[in-house]
Parts: sequence; structure tokens; C-alpha cells
Amino acid sequence: MNKKNSSPLGCPADPHNPGLSLDDADALLAINTHVLSPSPEWVEFLGETLSTWLVEHRSPAGVVDDAKAHWLISRIDDAGEVTSPGSLALLRRCCVKARTGPASLLAYLRQQENRAKTRPAPVSGTCRMSGV
Repeated sequence: MNKKNSSPLGCPADPHNPGLSLDDADALLAINTHVLSPSPEWVEFLGETLSTWLVEHRSPAGVVDDAKAHWLISRIDDAGEVTSPGSLALLRRCCVKARTGPASLLAYLRQQENRAKTRPAPVSGTCRMSGV
């Protein structure tokens, strides 16, 4: 089994059109961790792109199974919280798109939405680069 076919998320639902790779998805999520004040366009892009990839383009298509749910939570959870608007949008879109999924994923979404309501909004224009 080669590296491309050894994904814990199973194979692409359509092997002739794999779309994003696992590495691509991880790269987008890594970029997202560095976006302090994401634009609405970024939040929409991340949520829509990765939820489509995870729910519709990974086997089993249309379903968030335990492996997909574990992968998603392991990528977006930061010490029990989803602190990124883009990651929360991704979680929400996956729950909406899937025909079925673990009840624990929906409970996790509800918990994170409640936490997001009480979290202060990020300061706009903040830059992490030193010397700026």
C-alpha cells in the first residue's frame, strides 16, 4: 500500500477525481491557525472547501464516520476548544452536509458553539510578526 492510499480517512469517493489530498487539507488548516482575524470570505472558503472534501469526496461519501470525526476534531481542537472561526465553520458545515454521523460530533459542535458565544471577539488588525 503506498502513502497516497494509506489515509486513515479511506480512499477518495471518486478515484478519478480525488480533489484535495490529505496534505492539502492539513496545509489549509495549518494556514488557518495563523489567521488571527479571518475575513468572512476566508471563513466561508475554509468551511465549504474542507467540508466538501471530507464529507463528499472521502469514502464513505455523504457520511461522517468515526474516523472522519476523529480526524476533524484532532485537527481543530485546541485544549478542548475550537478557537478559530474558520474551524468552527468547518465543523458546522460537516455536520450540516453529512447524511449521518456520530452523535458525539453533533454534541461537540453544540458545545463549541456555546463556547464561541461567550468568547470575546478578536482584535482587528493584530499582527504576529515581530518588529511590526
